[in-house]
Amino acid sequence: MQRFHQADSQNELLVVYGSLRDHRMMQQMLQTLQGWNRIVYQPFMGWKKKFYAFQLKKYFPDHSQYDDIFTGMIPHIPLHLMNSLNAKNYWLIDDGNETRMIVEHLNQGTYYTKDRSQGLFGIKQNPEVLKKIQLFTLYDDLETTHLVTINDYRIFKQNARALETKNGCDLVIGSNLVGTYLKSEAEYLSILKSLKQQLEDRHLYYAPHRYLSESTVQAIESMGYEILKYDTILELFQYEQGWCFERYYSIRSTAIDTLTQLYGAAGAFIRLDESHFVSHAKWQECNEIWNTAQHVISLETTERALN
Repeated sequence: MQRFHQADSQNELLVVYGSLRDHRMMQQMLQTLQGWNRIVYQPFMGWKKKFYAFQLKKYFPDHSQYDDIFTGMIPHIPLHLMNSLNAKNYWLIDDGNETRMIVEHLNQGTYYTKDRSQGLFGIKQNPEVLKKIQLFTLYDDLETTHLVTINDYRIFKQNARALETKNGCDLVIGSNLVGTYLKSEAEYLSILKSLKQQLEDRHLYYAPHRYLSESTVQAIESMGYEILKYDTILELFQYEQGWCFERYYSIRSTAIDTLTQLYGAAGAFIRLDESHFVSHAKWQECNEIWNTAQHVISLETTERALN
């Protein structure tokens, strides 16, 4: 927000969370981030998925005027507020790999096929406002007719690039993959075991996804990974810990691009065979990410890809 901040402007943050764990993480993270005049927490789970329009109205009355509205996603609450409030500019900000998928949907026009508004619940989902949306993104290779402003993280980098890099220390970033993308926990553990063997001369840390079970974390630790304990987003945690990893690896975590951009270290996605996945569609989704990534490795070509 520092990039767009103007003197005497009012900055408001709406935090939409889908679990109490997410709520706690955001509260912890926002303790260290200043500059918000108002922070509103809105649950999006259970019956509250239907009644958010009524709940939000007391904080954001219809037709309230804003200079800019920023969102990292499209459906439900973001699109509702874009239809309810008046703004000079509507922005899509990065949500990792999800940004590429959103841009693809914008290009293909799939968002415009149906208005999913629900008058009974006061929910406004008219997609026409999306034609005005601009992109604030670190990806400089997006093909789109929407206006693009490149986010070069210029302010954060001034401090982040001064951190020490620990040679020989790499971070493997976990994602919520078991059952949703990969067939089983055993499949996932086998992949991590192969990676550990391939990088046996490196000190490997593992950053577990917040939804990963404790038993799975323990199994990963037993392979020789050092478990990274953090209660905020990785992009901020690395700055708070006071030093940088030399390399990053992940199957599909959205943190790879931003960590590489912020701290200047090498980062690579791990490409997997389709046989690991629950469906062709899930593999294809990951394959689209790998095909557009700057660095992609297989377990057999790790060192060659990053050197």
